This record gives sequence, structure tokens and C-alpha cells, in this order.
Amino acid sequence: MKALIFSALFVVLTFSISPVTGNQSVQVNNDMVSKWNQFVRDIYQLHLNQTKDKKINTSKRLGGYYRKPDFFKEIKFIDKNSNTLISRIEWETKQPDKIHSIEVRVHNENNKIIREYSASYLPDFRNAPYQTLINIHHYTDDIHSFRQYDASANLLYEVCRSSDTNKKLFEHDDYEIPDNFKQGVGSRDDYKKCFQQLALSSAQNKPPH
Repeated sequence: MKALIFSALFVVLTFSISPVTGNQSVQVNNDMVSKWNQFVRDIYQLHLNQTKDKKINTSKRLGGYYRKPDFFKEIKFIDKNSNTLISRIEWETKQPDKIHSIEVRVHNENNKIIREYSASYLPDFRNAPYQTLINIHHYTDDIHSFRQYDASANLLYEVCRSSDTNKKLFEHDDYEIPDNFKQGVGSRDDYKKCFQQLALSSAQNKPPH
């Protein structure tokens, strides 16, 4: 079931169907394929940069799917000094040089997460990741705000919580954000306090080299 859901997502993200007289043609979005695959390479390079000068603990486990029970080997990379998770990489067991899924976190001086970069491939298709995510966090004394983009700079989700009570002050997904801006939510002072430090475009928030 999980593989079927992933397959459906893959078709939506990677292909466009355009009508042709009497039938349909399936066209690969080559620009997105190239961009999202490069995004994975950038994340992996960030992982290498962040772990090369640190004392690291690792934990390993096998994981998989229905009829593919040991499809990948997951390795977690944990900073030995702060005990914070830096990276998590799943490698295909039959093709150990192929990344199945990767997540890399960037922390501030207080070990709070300020950036998270992740990407995942389907078990049966590898022309492009079916999902890419850039998570951006912002903290003040009284709020914690968060925005999520994909590698094509599409804003997918945003939430702002009170640091004291954890109460949600704002929460919008990609369907709600355009309507809320039309209704003037984006001009409210409390909204600006939550999100004005978080770029609306992920162009400046790609994995650093």
C-alpha cells in the first residue's frame, strides 16, 4: 500500500499529461528531475561537511516495505558532544551507493534546529525524488515559527506557536496560504511577527556547500 501511494505521488510530481488528438502523451518534467536530483547531491554534500570535523555516534537499522522488508539500511549520525541528530541516510541494500532517503539538520549555537533538508525516492523508481523538503525555523523569546518548502521553492506549510503554551497562533497549508493573503492575513502585525524572518522563497535556503 505504501509503495502504491508513493507511486501515485511520483506520477503527480514528475510527469505532466497533455492532451493530444485522440489520446494522451506523458512527458517527463526534465527541469524538475534535474533540479531535484541536484538537491539530493547538495544535501549529501552538506552531510559530509557537517560530520567531517565532529565526533560522531552512529546507529544502524534495516527497513523496508511490503515484499521488500530489507530494502534499505538506515544510518543516523549523532553529534557525540551535544547528542543531537545531524543526519539520517537510508541506503539501498542491493545498491549500497544509492540514497533512498536523506535528512540533514542545521542547528544554531543553542542546538535548536534552524534548517532541515530532506529528500526521498520511491522504492521502484529513481529518475527523481518523489519528495523534497526544506524546513525553516525561527525562534524568539515567545514564539517558534516554521515554514516548509519543496526544492522548487513552493511554500507547502507554515505554523507559528507560542513558546510558553505551545498553542498554535497560525497554521496554513499550501491551499490556505493564497486565500489568507487575499484576505489580508499577511499584513497583520501578529502574522508578520511570526513569519517576517522566514523568506517566502527557498532560493536563499538551499543546502549550503
